[in-house]
Amino acid sequence: PEPCRASSNMTATALLLAFLAVGDGLRVPRARLSPRGGAVSCVARFGGTPMRPEEEEHARAAELPSELAGGWEVRSSYSGAEETWVELLPDGSAEGSARSFSRGRGWRAAPREGGKVGWRLTVTMEDKISSPLTFDGTVREDEYVGLSYSGRVLAPSKRTGQPAEVGEFRAWQR
Repeated sequence: PEPCRASSNMTATALLLAFLAVGDGLRVPRARLSPRGGAVSCVARFGGTPMRPEEEEHARAAELPSELAGGWEVRSSYSGAEETWVELLPDGSAEGSARSFSRGRGWRAAPREGGKVGWRLTVTMEDKISSPLTFDGTVREDEYVGLSYSGRVLAPSKRTGQPAEVGEFRAWQR
């Protein structure tokens, strides 16, 4: 067997996840550790259990529910994104159009906590200097517009660099 070597591109986060997986025996999808899957072979050799491809595909499908993919009309209190649209693509990428952002980074969803009906949805766009602009909120059924999505707009704080609330938004599926 080849020795387990971490690629020079592996981030500190990927290493930390690999060590946690080994220590706790957690099942982690390959994509979470490294874009090239380099850390997964280390996890497998040292007793961790990586997800099987079908488990990984099911986990990814749960993060990207097909009913949320498509176009969303967005109204926001954030300057430059007052009236815009965002397209959530089935592969997890996002597109949009607004003065304040130039392209999408991606999106992910999780079932709401406490067994409530709906999703917790996070959509991240990039402004013209590649800083993230995140729409973080909940998706609910609405009797008038079908699916609606509302929550907070987050952007990096100029002082700390940590995400800070810079506005609110409401959206509905087109």
